[in-house]
Amino acid sequence: MSLFGELKRRNVIRAGVSWLTLSWLLVAIADLLFPYLGFPAAAIRSLIVGLLIALVPVVVLAWLLELTPNGLRRDRGPGRANPENARAARRLDQLSVVCILAALGLSALREFVLIEEVSPGRPVTVETAAPLLDDEDDTAPAAPADPRSIAVLPFANMSPDAENAYLADGMAEELLNVLSRIDGLKVASRTSSFSFRDEAVAVREIGQRLGVAHIVDGSVRRQGDQVRIAAQLIRATDDRQLWSGSFDRRVADLFSLQEDIAQAITNALIEPLGVREVAVRRATDDPLAYELYLRGRQLFAQRGASLMPARELLRRAVEHDSSFAEAWAVLAAIEYVLPSYFSEVDNLTARLAAADAASKALALIPDEASALAVSARLAADRGERQAALNLVDRSLAVDPNNANTLMWKGLTLLETGQIAAAREVFDRARRLDPLSGIHLGWLASTELVDGRFDRAEAHLDEAHALGWQGPASAWKLKLVLNRDGYGPGAEQAYRRWIQDDGRIEPEAAETYHAVAPAFGKPELAAEAEARILAAAADHPELDWAPLLLNLGRTEAALNELIRPKPPSRQITLMMIWTPVDRPLREHPRFIEFADQVGLMTYWNQHHWPDHCKMAEDTPVRLECDR
Repeated sequence: MSLFGELKRRNVIRAGVSWLTLSWLLVAIADLLFPYLGFPAAAIRSLIVGLLIALVPVVVLAWLLELTPNGLRRDRGPGRANPENARAARRLDQLSVVCILAALGLSALREFVLIEEVSPGRPVTVETAAPLLDDEDDTAPAAPADPRSIAVLPFANMSPDAENAYLADGMAEELLNVLSRIDGLKVASRTSSFSFRDEAVAVREIGQRLGVAHIVDGSVRRQGDQVRIAAQLIRATDDRQLWSGSFDRRVADLFSLQEDIAQAITNALIEPLGVREVAVRRATDDPLAYELYLRGRQLFAQRGASLMPARELLRRAVEHDSSFAEAWAVLAAIEYVLPSYFSEVDNLTARLAAADAASKALALIPDEASALAVSARLAADRGERQAALNLVDRSLAVDPNNANTLMWKGLTLLETGQIAAAREVFDRARRLDPLSGIHLGWLASTELVDGRFDRAEAHLDEAHALGWQGPASAWKLKLVLNRDGYGPGAEQAYRRWIQDDGRIEPEAAETYHAVAPAFGKPELAAEAEARILAAAADHPELDWAPLLLNLGRTEAALNELIRPKPPSRQITLMMIWTPVDRPLREHPRFIEFADQVGLMTYWNQHHWPDHCKMAEDTPVRLECDR
């Protein structure tokens, strides 16, 4: 007898087919129930792998054993006829048919009938975390998380096409944005919560590291125009699932889906929040524009080299739908930050493009939070200090959990010398986005101004480790100059900065490297100044003030600050408040610069910068105590 004939006689093929149809049925049941039982999306993959592995022993046993009236026994070969084999074959065929029909029925139920089910739990109230005081050690054990706090983790992409990862990220971020606008709910920033994408970290640890009491997790699977979202709300303190749901929609209905999930989550958190209804604005009716927006926003979040393709995608999105306010707002943010990442991007051109995109977003939605935040920074760049603070406060009134907007407010305050107020805002941003180095770094800048060098150094080292490398190294140089003065340590810190910071223009790189020895030997400072001024004559479009300021060349730095030139990144204005910069601030000509950039108008309306006041003698100048 041939091998195929023997396989047929022993019902091996039938057994294999029956096992596969049974596996299909089990997977369909799991796909239906697992989201409601709180199992992660990976559990379905594990089940599929396990069932496929089990196929091997199934076919082996079918080859070795046969069914007889007395039960199973070892097959004795083709020479011994067994009438039960035919009966077993019929039963296996019947089993296959039943499994196929049941699996098809469950699939139809899932795709066309089933709607989400909500099973809210009652969260246990825990103690509210106390704010960090100035003299409090932030390395001490963390206080219990605020029960009105939550983090949205990146959703897993379960789609057959890996390119749909943007949709999973976009769904999680849209949900985060909806939740962040609920009054009284603290929502961890995207940067920190999405950092757990590739980490196998327990929910309790995530809650502790982000300082939140609740976690939202989920998965997205897209096939054609259909999308299935599974999500769950977990209490981080005890890993208890408070709610889970599975949603099936068309891609065009994602806005209603976002509202459904957000509403279900707030229903589960009614006790600590007191919120009963949420609303989601339908941003666009153009599915392609929305897809381009999600792709572009995902790239924008990655910063760096991803900014250029992000700008192109957002430009295409607003071409498809010119009334898409959110797309205009993200495009404005991209245009504004581009010069900070690409030295070849003209700052003035970028600001004009950012202002145009932001104004179009605000013409469509007067309180579009991201567009207001970009407009605030543009106003600060123009020297309109009070207008900048008004705009950023309007943005935070709409989106109070936006750590980036808080950081921009802190920078606006830092530029005016309001150090204590800036530190408070930077600390709020850090609490919302604890795993992002930028907030720690700017917090350290205010600690450096106040002479808290050890604390500033610890935060700068942590910020550097979290990826904020170039700016952290720049502030580390400032720290060394304030604490130790010029010498080998300063030169080492300076060389590390110009190595870490990719924002130094290529035209200036040679000069930056050439003056490094002057940081180690102050007697070389005059020669270094002459070299910098020669480079400034060759490249007047560049801003040489930060380099002259760090070298302690006060007169030359002031001349460079006052010299008419294209707008810079305002970095000098953020770095003139440390003790080592006191000679610059107390110089009579500094008032001329302060008047140019709108500081005198702001100070006259409010109060003088921290640690400084107007001197009573003449000429008019600031008098500072550090």
